[in-house]
Amino acid sequence: MSSPLALENKDLSKNALVSPHRTPSHGHRVDVLAERIALHIESLVPQGRARCLDIGCGDMALAEAVNARSSRTDWRCIDVHGLPVGFSEDARWSKYRQFDGRRIPHADGEFDVALLCDVLHHAPEDAAELLAEAARVAGHVLVKDHFEYGNDGGRVAERYFTCEGFVRLAKQQRLVITALDSGLDLHDRAPGMGTLLRPDWQFIAVLRVH
Repeated sequence: MSSPLALENKDLSKNALVSPHRTPSHGHRVDVLAERIALHIESLVPQGRARCLDIGCGDMALAEAVNARSSRTDWRCIDVHGLPVGFSEDARWSKYRQFDGRRIPHADGEFDVALLCDVLHHAPEDAAELLAEAARVAGHVLVKDHFEYGNDGGRVAERYFTCEGFVRLAKQQRLVITALDSGLDLHDRAPGMGTLLRPDWQFIAVLRVH
């Protein structure tokens, strides 16, 4: 998920870490995504514990919201940012690990599901490597991202995928798209956004190794 750990001020504080996305719109977005992602994981791992990795986890709110809806999920979370002083003493952050943004520090097949939520369009130069790494460590990969006809604005919008481009990226990593879930209405509580941003601009793709 877009990471609130990425802050301009090098002196990170606990308030700065957890507050940037704590808005009503963000809460609704997390709720909608958590419901959909939990359903996908329940389908992909119908029995037993589901070992899950959130790549680019930000404040871990999404992983925790999924776990609240699917208690069979066990989460590990990684992002490129180090923890502020004192966070490592908080048991909540024991599932968090910093990584270099490319090589995932986990073993082959360690997880059932890897999640990349709004990560790939922020790192287009590393998207192929990240996707391949996700497929290396997990049997299934969930990608939540945007198609390019979204209008979130600016340079980021230019990095969004075309449907054809995303399919091509998956094939290049020898991944098969087994489901494409669109129609995610993530902005209905943001004033004015519901009329500007169509739900079909957001998607969750379910992928597995060919």
